[in-house]
Amino acid sequence: MLQPTKIKDLGKEQRKIINAWCIYDWANSVFSTSGIVAIFPVYFVFLFEQSIGSQLSIAGLNLSSSGIWSIGISISSLVVALTSPPLGILADKFAIKRKLLIIYCVAGSIFTALTFFSVYTSSPWAWLLGFFILANIGFNGSFVFYNSFLPHIAPKELLDDVSSRGYAFGYIGGGLLLLIHLVLIMGAQDTSIEDLVTRACMVSIGIWWFGFSLWTFKFLPEPTKPELSNKIGILSSIKLSIVELSKTFQGISKFKPILIYLLAFLLFNDGIQTILSVAGAYAADTLGVSLIFNMLTILLVQFIAAPGAQVFSLFANRSSTKNALMTSLTIWCIIILVGIGMVPLSPSSHTEHDYQLDYTFGRNYEIVSQPSLSESAEDKEWDLETNLLSNRSTLSTSEALTLIQTVNASENSQFSASISGGPHDGLNAIGKKNKSNLGGGPLDWWPNFLRTSIWEPLNLSVNFQFLLLGSFIGLIMGGSQALARSIFAHMTPENRSGEFFSFFGFTNKVSSVIGPMLYVLISGTIDTRTAILSIMIIIAAGALILSRVDVDAGKKIALN
Repeated sequence: MLQPTKIKDLGKEQRKIINAWCIYDWANSVFSTSGIVAIFPVYFVFLFEQSIGSQLSIAGLNLSSSGIWSIGISISSLVVALTSPPLGILADKFAIKRKLLIIYCVAGSIFTALTFFSVYTSSPWAWLLGFFILANIGFNGSFVFYNSFLPHIAPKELLDDVSSRGYAFGYIGGGLLLLIHLVLIMGAQDTSIEDLVTRACMVSIGIWWFGFSLWTFKFLPEPTKPELSNKIGILSSIKLSIVELSKTFQGISKFKPILIYLLAFLLFNDGIQTILSVAGAYAADTLGVSLIFNMLTILLVQFIAAPGAQVFSLFANRSSTKNALMTSLTIWCIIILVGIGMVPLSPSSHTEHDYQLDYTFGRNYEIVSQPSLSESAEDKEWDLETNLLSNRSTLSTSEALTLIQTVNASENSQFSASISGGPHDGLNAIGKKNKSNLGGGPLDWWPNFLRTSIWEPLNLSVNFQFLLLGSFIGLIMGGSQALARSIFAHMTPENRSGEFFSFFGFTNKVSSVIGPMLYVLISGTIDTRTAILSIMIIIAAGALILSRVDVDAGKKIALN
């Protein structure tokens, strides 16, 4: 009898289970799209800079807001990395995959909703970061057990298709809620309720995640039968998990293809997840990309990623899953190089500067535009340097000249200024900390080259640069994630799926610790662009090791 070659050829009950499994991706992907990438990091940067300024010095490291955000990502990932292997073994022995999925989902949803109350605390950025860490533990922990269902719900030859379908569901679901968030935030922009609407969007992430997961919990059955009684005590369970982990480590040499693949996955997934997790914060604090454009970019990524995942699934069917994944990783490296070269255009016309001074008939300069300063120590210091300019509406000719000189010379200036008319007509200055001022970083020649040769000739602002790059990320993101999961599923024995996918999850989360911490270290000692380059090198190293993985041998071992 011929095996089914398409999902539609399966029985009605099995198709219902597959759809229920895919729906969980629809449900929880809103946390990664609207949460991790779009809203949380940008809002965190806003709260951090309002309270602290652009940097915080810790143990000799000058940490930017994106660096602090990376530490939060690392902490939550480390917790999941350390707990998922023993829990995966217990999930196999006691048949509690479904229960653990529910527990992580409910906890993550609740902690997501609690981020709403950040502004009512004495340290809003710390509250947001703390509850994000807890919510991210729920998100990543649930995904470990969600992934472990994959080998049980479809035949081996359909794993690529089912895995890609799950990611496609996630991209569409995440994109739909992000679209709603974008409309709401754009509608509230520059109004008194803008902050309230942004925080309400955060709450809706938790509600969406939990609400749609109920469909999964209703129709996705526990895939295995318990080997042991649930009456075993906690201490006995811990002892059992330690013994079983020891056995797995001792016998894992039998699964050499999986070992090599996990090393490759540790590296390339490290790079991909780090880029995705810090992209929003990097765009906000290094490039100055606005929240609206950040959300537009992620929205574009979502709707391109869904068909992108299907395209790479077809590529895998015609070539091989490994070749398709290798191709996606190569494209990732190219995209990251372009990302390092993104940079704001230098303000050219008078109306593009932060401070705009226009000459009046009274022989004074009217301040027709100036930046809104926050309550951070950095902005307060700047206000003092400019003689409380925020309280002024006009300047004398000598004061206008002093402002230009201060913007140009101050070590604390992140703004630009321009004068139109009068004795100082045409004078302008760009502060040393202005995001368009590259400074002396080791890689600054690259964005400067791209700005001169591409961005400025095309008049492409940094917002549109980010949007353009996001469209290319969308084409490969779905394929790389779905194929990485399905390759592992191909080489996993069905009767040990929880155990093996817990190690897959462990590798996933360890990589999510290493990458962000590397980003923190290099960005704190050198700069953020060099940190991004180091992440690209990790992806390239993972691709090189992947080229040595014998997937066919792994499939044969899994069947024995």
